[in-house]
Amino acid sequence: MRQQSTRADRLRRTVARGAGLWETVSRGATYNPLSRRVVQNPYAVYAALRRRSPVHRSAILGSWVLTRYEDVAAAAKDHERFSNNPRWRGATTSVLPPAPDDYSILLMDPPDHSRLRRVASRAFTRAHLDVLGETIARSAAELVERAVQGQARTTDWIADVAAPLSMRVMLQMMGIPGEERGRWEAWVPERARLLEMIAARDERRTAHRAGTEMQHYFTALLRQRSESDEDDAVSTFARQVATGEGISMAEASDMLSVLMIAGNETTTNLIGNGMLALLRYPEQMQMLREEPARIDDAIEEMLRFDSPVQTDFRIAKARVTMRKRVINPGDGVILLTGSANRDGAAFEHPDAFDITRKGPRHMSFGHGVHYCIGAELARMEARTVFGEVLRSTTRIKLADEEPQYRQSTVIRGLAALPLRLERRTGQA
Repeated sequence: MRQQSTRADRLRRTVARGAGLWETVSRGATYNPLSRRVVQNPYAVYAALRRRSPVHRSAILGSWVLTRYEDVAAAAKDHERFSNNPRWRGATTSVLPPAPDDYSILLMDPPDHSRLRRVASRAFTRAHLDVLGETIARSAAELVERAVQGQARTTDWIADVAAPLSMRVMLQMMGIPGEERGRWEAWVPERARLLEMIAARDERRTAHRAGTEMQHYFTALLRQRSESDEDDAVSTFARQVATGEGISMAEASDMLSVLMIAGNETTTNLIGNGMLALLRYPEQMQMLREEPARIDDAIEEMLRFDSPVQTDFRIAKARVTMRKRVINPGDGVILLTGSANRDGAAFEHPDAFDITRKGPRHMSFGHGVHYCIGAELARMEARTVFGEVLRSTTRIKLADEEPQYRQSTVIRGLAALPLRLERRTGQA
């Protein structure tokens, strides 16, 4: 079975290369998410699409691809004409993830989406974030301290700091014991592959298995905590399920799974991509060391410059004309938010990393009713860990000049980021 899957995936890549060549010749640009070159650095491809084919009909994906800031923003906030619900799919939009039985809140429009979002927001109150802030501060200090021990040692910023920080925070938020971390470290990346356009068949099978196990885990936990008075997310959702207030057991289990995946993947990759940006632009890192009050602006620029989420998806509910191209009902629409964040029509010198940048809001947390509900939590984690590492070190160096990104086009993150950290003199 694995051999058949590999053969099918090779054929898929070959067909995509042929379709991409035809698109480049006929339209001046193409977007092939199966290309390893695109995975490692999509920004040149984004620029070509914005310039030559901003509303691009992709033969590879059977969908439209939007790349300009103005168009991506318009589609993202217009849930009346661009839906997240798979029932609007046409016959040619099957490539769009997720599949109809996955990630139910991600596949909803108002009013159902609004109903579930109101319930979820109870886990992200200011009081809850303040409690999580204590966990973030304690964990960031511990992980950074461990990373800077022994100046001759190389540390992997992803595996040693970014990923464990994100996981600790999400386990605390959910009220899941720390000894359960191992299973979640396996489940989260496996399940997240269902969001990918480039996931192989065996990866999708593994993702479905992980999703089923996550659902069973959360369903059992929700039942156990139906009368709990604790403030963790599972207990908060369990009380709403028990009283019939706006969410079912299946919806609560799904929502918790989505939050667990997003809370780990988005934040880990923000911290990883952000560190690489600082290393590639040492004058910006030095400015941040000298002016730590710029940390909030630095986090926003990290999000814009190399967004941890590059892609969003919609399905047209109505006939829409964009830049003289006609999008018909049922057509899939891929919103390249990573491209929108590099659009020169919206951002001056968009390919430069500049923590003093002013301008419009980036698209990295989405736009409109689907704006990321955990955005502030991700910012808190990034703000804390970067503040901690810059205070604790005098120098940070790349141990690998060409770090590789994971094979992903929706979620953008580094497979590893080996660093050498030099401890600040006088610190214990």
